[in-house]
Amino acid sequence: MLKNLDSLVKLALGKQPKTLVVVHADDEFVMDAVCQATRLGMIKPILIGDQAKIKELLTLNKITTGYEIIHETNDDIEVRLAMDLINQGKADILMKGLLDTKILLKGVVNSEFGIKKYKLLSHVGMVEFPHLDRILFATDGAMNIQPSIEEKILLIENAVHLTKALGYEQPKVGLVSAVEKLNPKIISTVEAESIKAYYYDHPQTEFLIDGPFAIDNLVSMASVHHKGLGGPVAGKADILVFPNLDGGNIFYKTSVFLGLAKAAGIIIGAKVPIVLTSRADDSDTKLNSIALAVGYSHGLSNLSH
Repeated sequence: MLKNLDSLVKLALGKQPKTLVVVHADDEFVMDAVCQATRLGMIKPILIGDQAKIKELLTLNKITTGYEIIHETNDDIEVRLAMDLINQGKADILMKGLLDTKILLKGVVNSEFGIKKYKLLSHVGMVEFPHLDRILFATDGAMNIQPSIEEKILLIENAVHLTKALGYEQPKVGLVSAVEKLNPKIISTVEAESIKAYYYDHPQTEFLIDGPFAIDNLVSMASVHHKGLGGPVAGKADILVFPNLDGGNIFYKTSVFLGLAKAAGIIIGAKVPIVLTSRADDSDTKLNSIALAVGYSHGLSNLSH
């Protein structure tokens, strides 16, 4: 179990660096994080974009070696170049620079040259709170707007795959709602019961799952005891599965901007992890997200053995 994001960064260090390709790399905030990760030895970057601007940012960050620049200023061509590098096995991680997210994801899911691997692409965020003894994984606050029950099952399996790659033996998955009891008027409680029924019919030992739960019942044992709740997930959840993008996004951004949480996040479901941070994210969040992608990429190699 990861207790904080520093342990995530340590997990990404001391190993063979991964090759990270950045599409439209001429963005100072993205490059700040990329240069930090390069100095730490996490990555070897391939930087696609305006060569003069990229070199200026590299000089500003005092990076003189250990990178490759591919000069290109057409967004669609930049994306295609990145997809080709990944498909050829020359890059391990994809990162969005100063580029519209839709353009990047259009390339990712392209049927001819894209890199989508699993049925669903999904975002998993990680948040570290000053008062909590563990990191929380949250899905999905950035990709899937109103996932169906079937899509939520895929969200769960993507998130579990990430935690397993990071060394979790049996992560605890909590289905988030406003209450902890079935209420036909609250759709998230009905869907939580359906998801539990699915796993009752398809038993597995990779993870534990329960819900619906309000957030307090997933992170606070005091709340669990006060309400007389039980089960292995109550108060101890590692993964929080939100009813929709609204819930996941509000939780993630409230955690960071009001709850003083540190954060990271990646998109999974493609051949490689995708670092697709918000422009509002600071350089620490971008660096943590690169570290998450590196740790996940190393973990994938271990899982395949």
